[in-house]
Amino acid sequence: MINAGYARLLHRDLIAVGVPEETLLAGTGLSARQIWNAKQLPPREFVALLENARALSKEPALGFRLAGQNRLAGLGMMGLAMVSAPTLGDGLQAMASFTSLEAGYIKFNVAAGPTYTAIKILIDDVVGASLDLHVESILGLIQAFIEDTTGPLENRAVFTVSYPDEGRRAEYAEYLHGRIEFNQPVNSISIPTRLLNNLSPFADAEVWVMTRRFLSEKLSALDGEAKKPFTEHTRGVLSAAQPPLPDIRAIADSLHVSQRTLNRRLHDEGNSFRQLKLDATHNWSRRMLLEGASAEAIAFELGYNNAANFRRSFRECLGKTPREWLNEQQDQLSRGVP
Repeated sequence: MINAGYARLLHRDLIAVGVPEETLLAGTGLSARQIWNAKQLPPREFVALLENARALSKEPALGFRLAGQNRLAGLGMMGLAMVSAPTLGDGLQAMASFTSLEAGYIKFNVAAGPTYTAIKILIDDVVGASLDLHVESILGLIQAFIEDTTGPLENRAVFTVSYPDEGRRAEYAEYLHGRIEFNQPVNSISIPTRLLNNLSPFADAEVWVMTRRFLSEKLSALDGEAKKPFTEHTRGVLSAAQPPLPDIRAIADSLHVSQRTLNRRLHDEGNSFRQLKLDATHNWSRRMLLEGASAEAIAFELGYNNAANFRRSFRECLGKTPREWLNEQQDQLSRGVP
């Protein structure tokens, strides 16, 4: 399901410029009453409405305009959690953890690195031909959130999209404040990692606690075989965190559950906190190796007793030593292997 706020914006604006309502809603299975009274809409119906809106709108950058108008208001309680978060990093973690509650076919992966942090946008195939509109609106919204929190990006960001340029580079450059790369493997925005620690001017401790408690309760209520809400939340928090990575108490506190409950829910989902943290630790170690850090520096940064312990853990996890893994990556890069 997806928050109905976006559909209401489309309905309001296109009706206001004379688009017939029956034309806008044709083939969507939606009525104006449903759009304005329902809290959430089914993804396929919303996507059909979005495709109609693109065909009927004279706006060349409909996705960016929606993001500019909407900001975080269209994200409901999750948007309120993001804007009340203590830091930019906390707000992005909330986005990654709770997006499934606002748009079930969209996921975010916030991967912090030594220099840059990548915010990857994962969108199900259900969006079809409207992928670019989704990406435009999401990139615009995330950029607005970052700049509202930290100030202008001033071309420090890198944006990647998975579809071709098709003459849109100048249009994208008008809205996005950084380098833009088309035809890439993933849709993402990368920003300097140091920005994650920037304090938010809108931080509100009471609202931050209240919104996370509310969202955590909704997350706990999710069901279905394909959903692993506690795994996704834990993995998202660990991926977005900088060393030292949070322990289980910190993540349990963020969900307002006990450590025992979190361990049990992770076990029910076929995971464990130990394995998730180990995965996140080695994701960090790989990024640090690629940036030239030594085994000794990585061991110190990630909390190992010594470099030998780090090398042993790395080999057990990846089946090769850090040096062997790095040589393999450098060899693939020299041969142009993605």
